Amino acid sequence: MDQRLARDPAAIRAMFSKVAPRYDRLNRLLSLRQDVRWRRRLVGALACAPAGAVLDLATGTGDVALGVRVRRVVGADFSIGMLALARRKADRAGRAAAWVLADALALPFAAASFAAVTVAFGVRNFADLAAGFREIGRALLPGGVLAILELHRPGRRVMAGVSSAWNRLVVTPVGRMISHDGDAYAYLPASVDTFPDRVGMAGVLEAQGYAILESRDLSGGIAALTVARWEGA
Repeated sequence: MDQRLARDPAAIRAMFSKVAPRYDRLNRLLSLRQDVRWRRRLVGALACAPAGAVLDLATGTGDVALGVRVRRVVGADFSIGMLALARRKADRAGRAAAWVLADALALPFAAASFAAVTVAFGVRNFADLAAGFREIGRALLPGGVLAILELHRPGRRVMAGVSSAWNRLVVTPVGRMISHDGDAYAYLPASVDTFPDRVGMAGVLEAQGYAILESRDLSGGIAALTVARWEGA
């Protein structure tokens, strides 16, 4: 798990490709379906973005991309296994979307290609958080919006204790049993513990040229929605 916690891209990519077939099931189970509500909040944040296309980065199996209904959307991920599931899900739903194999730190898009970028549970895995935010800014139109849904350490002691117990007693053992990857769902809580909290992440965004529009705890701080406007470095 050391390579994963070091955010080694090859290790993270291999992990997601391995757990992809059971990813949706585990998300619903381990979050008690709160992930569905959180993703709706993420899609709703696009209301403050200018007109134009949306890039759903670290799209996974495509839930956020398929939730965007009034804009052209591109779903991008660096796991081909995840993208295959996203494409299948879109085909079943009769939805049109473009799916692109891409690394968040080296996006294969021209500058100023998107009015908005969404990322659900992905920035925590960036090999270099600041570089990732700069690269997203390059792909955004001036005044474009970056909306992030991410897991964080709860700031309140009681919620932090509840979250820690849930991770120890449920997330890690159940994830290990269902995912067939012994370390993947031990990595999840460990990656949260080694990632900036909501306020710290907002500071990284501001340092890279974003203005924070919204920074809000969800479900007692287990997750957070952060919305920022690209103003340039």
